[in-house]
Amino acid sequence: MKKIYALLMLCLPMLGFAQKDVTFIVDMRDYSATSYTTVNLNGDFNGWCGSCNPMSDPEGDSIWTVTLPLTADSIEYKFTLDGWTGQENLTSGSACTKTTGIYTNRFAAFTGDTILPGVAWESCDAKAGQVYLTMQVNMSNQTVDPTGVFLAGGGNFGNPGDNEMYPIGDSVYSITLAKDTGFFSFFTFTNGACPSWGCKEQLAGKPCGDPNNYNDRQTGTLTSDFHLRTCFGECSVDGTCPAPPVPVNVTFRVDLSGHPNDSAYLRGGTINGWAAPGLPMSDDDGDNVWELTLSRMSGETMEYKYNKGSSAGSTEESLDPATNDSTCTLTSGPYTNRLLMTSTSDTILDVNCWEECGPCTNIGVEELGESFSIKPNPASDILIVQNTTGLPSVVTMFNITGSKVLEESFETETRLDVASMPRGMYIVRVQNGSSESVVRIALN
Repeated sequence: MKKIYALLMLCLPMLGFAQKDVTFIVDMRDYSATSYTTVNLNGDFNGWCGSCNPMSDPEGDSIWTVTLPLTADSIEYKFTLDGWTGQENLTSGSACTKTTGIYTNRFAAFTGDTILPGVAWESCDAKAGQVYLTMQVNMSNQTVDPTGVFLAGGGNFGNPGDNEMYPIGDSVYSITLAKDTGFFSFFTFTNGACPSWGCKEQLAGKPCGDPNNYNDRQTGTLTSDFHLRTCFGECSVDGTCPAPPVPVNVTFRVDLSGHPNDSAYLRGGTINGWAAPGLPMSDDDGDNVWELTLSRMSGETMEYKYNKGSSAGSTEESLDPATNDSTCTLTSGPYTNRLLMTSTSDTILDVNCWEECGPCTNIGVEELGESFSIKPNPASDILIVQNTTGLPSVVTMFNITGSKVLEESFETETRLDVASMPRGMYIVRVQNGSSESVVRIALN
């Protein structure tokens, strides 16, 4: 029977049945009827085979899980102990069951990869007062550290190395933990058990990273299970990762026309460890626009600044997030730096003036005032821009590199279709007469 089942599982994808990775969770903390060694998952998908699909409890907290590749759109199943030594006795007519003849089993339907809600043994509900956090992170774009992948941070999940995640196939690592209802925390994933936190994922400038909390993710306040299927260092919620990074050339350009006696330098955390004065830039044509081309990897998030002066003594830019400087910068605590996420092709950045976002001719840029509103923020499919001045206006969107991606004229209200735009940070500028207003928005 096992050989026939295995052969059928191999053949179904070739017959056009889509495979779904389905995660099952059962809380055994209230079970004390008999002793057991292993919880098994049995159902019509495995011919009720007994010990074919053992579950695991790597944390030793009596929360048992298993993730299986299934091809059916719905299944009947139940949890059993040590094969068929013990099994659930489920109540006919309860919300999570299906009764056929004398048999009452659990029932679940799914259209794609799914994490099912955690339940207690013989119940359709969680253990009273509990929610289950299941986090699955795709590491396909990473070389996984020999020490493993970990959940950490937020004051609740400890240091790198404390909460190990376990591989469930296809380069995905998973962890399931039970918490009290109302639980809230920030958190991050780390590629390794690094005391310095240097191996944590980098989410600076991305919508799922909170700049006021070390650019970490957050659970929100939980009244039900928390399920996350994402990619290391990304904000995806379907468990996929972007294409692997490729080498690209990035040309940085800064205008020092107001400082004709100085040279320009480039420095940043991943560029040169913030060492001053930085990497020297060049002005071959003498127009006071200094340039430097670096080879980087696509999808990289960089914080950087320009320095001016000489190698013997230089001054770094002072960028003010309360002004139009907010359109090209990221503020983390006391630090405001320029921000760039590299694209998948060679990029020549727009010329930015020293200590400004944009060319040196910028005038009249201020924070978004009461005359305009832009909502929602963050946005997903539609961005609504409203104008109460009654005057013709123009709204323009720029990506994080400063390139224009959308522009539209309107008077009272316009709805911008942003559904097909890449997720991330954007700058929205609304112009009216000789003044303009600017706000940073996130697409997620």
